[in-house]
Amino acid sequence: MRTEVSNKWLFQQMHLTSDQAIPSIQDKDTCRRLCIQPSILNQFLLDKPIAEHARSFYCFSSKQKQIDLPPNDIKHIHKAFTLIRVLDVEPVKFLFSKDFNQLYHLRYVAISGEFKSLPPSFGKFWNLQTLVINTSTSESTLEVKADIWNLLQLRHFHTNIPAKLPAPATTTGKTSCLQTLSMVAPESCKKDVLAKACLLKKLSIRGQMASFLEPKGGISNLEELKCLEHLKLLNDVLHINKLIHLPPAFFRLVRTVKKLTLVNTRFSWSDANKLAQLKENVFIGDSWKPEIGGFSALQASSLNFPILRHLVLISCDKLKAVPLGLADIHNFQEMRLDNSKEAVKSAKEIESKKP
Repeated sequence: MRTEVSNKWLFQQMHLTSDQAIPSIQDKDTCRRLCIQPSILNQFLLDKPIAEHARSFYCFSSKQKQIDLPPNDIKHIHKAFTLIRVLDVEPVKFLFSKDFNQLYHLRYVAISGEFKSLPPSFGKFWNLQTLVINTSTSESTLEVKADIWNLLQLRHFHTNIPAKLPAPATTTGKTSCLQTLSMVAPESCKKDVLAKACLLKKLSIRGQMASFLEPKGGISNLEELKCLEHLKLLNDVLHINKLIHLPPAFFRLVRTVKKLTLVNTRFSWSDANKLAQLKENVFIGDSWKPEIGGFSALQASSLNFPILRHLVLISCDKLKAVPLGLADIHNFQEMRLDNSKEAVKSAKEIESKKP
């Protein structure tokens, strides 16, 4: 890969055999960005490289299995790259150290490990813009002990389990620059937290949705988010049998949302006519009669879905047929049926009628 400005290589590809040594990384002009394959990472660290000139360090793997390295080897990553800005080592089972806490230039961090919490030391990474945490802990949530509200440049915070966020130390001062929170626990969506993160564009919430969606639940605090465009609500499987209703104020609270994803919420079909986008496991019931003129802007039958392009039906085992009126929609391009055998005949008839 070459940069357009300098026409220099961004990465240098190295092909090694088992008997070859790791090349030197002391060339400051060509080794600003290092990408080490997991198969040679251990050998690379055994040489205890010093690469103060390196600004980015990557380790990628196509395999899902985490790479276990001796603690001293992992700590040497922290010592070797003292001025690093990008650290993307998700395949490696990561450990924190005192040297890691000194990497104040970090802007992008993507790490994996058996983390139960995000330590307070992260609150000192003032240049951090993107943080990706993948944890293999058995805990249901990741406790954030770091004062992330002190990270005024942090824009994107991703976790693979719900994060429990700390309350802001003060409601005054600068608002957070956070644009993405994926994902957080419902109990973290308090008024002071969302008021501090009022510039959020993408928010993913996972946990017990029944209490969160109550009229006096945390859902009411979404009114603090004036820029929200993508909202995802994931109901935990443990709570899937609890009856959930959309609160009357829901659509006022999410009026700026362009993409709404609901998973395992199992709302009644009576709520379906209020929504502009459907996802799997959102609603449950034996029948659904859309209102005439509803979903006028949905892009996913001629009257109810005038600009429908794609339709995906999953596990609709009681669906007798797909409306033949779908054949009359000019922009309709694709239909996918999974585990919906009764509707296959009508789907083929629609296909035959399309030009």
